Amino acid sequence: MIYQKLSKQFPAKKLKNFYDQVLPGKTLEQCQNLIKKSSIIIGAFDKNELIGIGRALDDGVYAFITDIMVRPNHQKKGVGSSITKMLCDSLLKKNIKMIHCSTSKRLIPFYQQSAGFEFDSDDVTLYLKNF
Repeated sequence: MIYQKLSKQFPAKKLKNFYDQVLPGKTLEQCQNLIKKSSIIIGAFDKNELIGIGRALDDGVYAFITDIMVRPNHQKKGVGSSITKMLCDSLLKKNIKMIHCSTSKRLIPFYQQSAGFEFDSDDVTLYLKNF
């Protein structure tokens, strides 16, 4: 397994192929924007096949991690945890003061164990969806 930061030149078609197999619905243009506008994208590769990703957006003070996804046949093997830890380590090296993550209740232990996220039951995530 190889983990690496994806460059801004990473082929959007490869990213779209990954999304099509894990979470369908993204267009090629959306994948191009994900690559272009993400602060950091970490990819996990098994024999040159993209099997997991995680992305972060930041403004130099705060960051948000999103899209921690692993192909189903590679889940439960530490791939998502490694990606999450690499993302957080990269953001902390940039002197980010707080990293946010929005997730379902069932995944709280994953984020606590993989990168030390804290859960505060008083925090609330609000959404305004446009899809």
